[in-house]
Amino acid sequence: MNHFFLCILIITTTIFSLPTQSKAATDSQRNIALHDRTLSFQEDEVRLVNSQMIVPLEKMARYLYADIVKTADQILVTKNNTSISYHYRTKETKVNGITEIANPVIVIDDVLFMPIRFLGESTGFKVDYLTNILTARLYTDTYPHLSHSEFIKKVTKEKQPIQKPSPPSDQPTVYLTFDDGPNRYTSDNLRILKEYNVKATFFFVGSQINHFKSLTSQTFQDGHYLGLHSMTHNRNKLYVSSKAFLGEMRTEAELIKNLTGHTSVLVRAPYGSSPYVTPAMRDALKSGGYKLWDWDVDTVDWKINDAEYQEIINNVKKGVEKARLAKDQHIVILLHDRSQTTKALPAIIEWLQKSGYSIQPYNPNQHVTQNFGNHSGI
Repeated sequence: MNHFFLCILIITTTIFSLPTQSKAATDSQRNIALHDRTLSFQEDEVRLVNSQMIVPLEKMARYLYADIVKTADQILVTKNNTSISYHYRTKETKVNGITEIANPVIVIDDVLFMPIRFLGESTGFKVDYLTNILTARLYTDTYPHLSHSEFIKKVTKEKQPIQKPSPPSDQPTVYLTFDDGPNRYTSDNLRILKEYNVKATFFFVGSQINHFKSLTSQTFQDGHYLGLHSMTHNRNKLYVSSKAFLGEMRTEAELIKNLTGHTSVLVRAPYGSSPYVTPAMRDALKSGGYKLWDWDVDTVDWKINDAEYQEIINNVKKGVEKARLAKDQHIVILLHDRSQTTKALPAIIEWLQKSGYSIQPYNPNQHVTQNFGNHSGI
């Protein structure tokens, strides 16, 4: 009889201790980090299956700056002289041409997932799990990075709630706008904006959207406004005629609409509306129901290197204060999805909030005229 109850106890304990995919899919606490950076993943993208943390193969490969080649038959990921391939028909995974007997790829809703440890170690990274912050961290000794204890302190500090002062009613509204994404820096900017509970306006390039569709969707889902920055960002193609100019904006608007359901009406002309946007182009935009935004504060972040990112912060402070003294109640700041801008962004937001400015995304229901010629109705 004692043996019988012992068996029942063992079976019961085993059943309740096994990890399940449904539980893992809703576990949003686990994170992936690369050196000193926590990567941006949606809630259902970092899962626990059979006691292994799995992530979307293609998305993680992009974070590793791996080469990705996709064909109708397979996906091939190459990093640090290691090639990992998955064949869609045979469902085989090969590392440097050798088939993995225990196939590491898991297909969930047509997305290829792979254990983060397998992917990291196969491509030359060390992978450690930091229990304190529920994070799998990838790193290499050849790239400078914080120690695990220093990284944990950094992440813990970043997660602390930030006290935001109530903005005075007489302070202008500020709009943070980001050009030239989506790219690998967009996800970092989204993470920072989320930490500070700030919404922004992103002027994406259509050709980039085609490469970062999930990131485009995430930007919209996070509550940011998606604007139009042309399909090509090529002045020799874009400004050749009104038809070409409007055509690129319409094509991009349709691309965003199909991807997110969002109807975008706000245009930022590459390199600014002056002198490129002609009266005929403005009329074409107006007839199509589009609006045109330039900026008040040019941070020139695109030509400032990483080491001098403080200069971007200073440019924001000088530009915003100058606009405020000029009685501008709606101040548009020009930024770009670049690494130096990501470094400057937390300090920019903190200064704006402490100074009492209200940071808002573009609102199509409350359009503000913001173009270099101050042309009304657009």
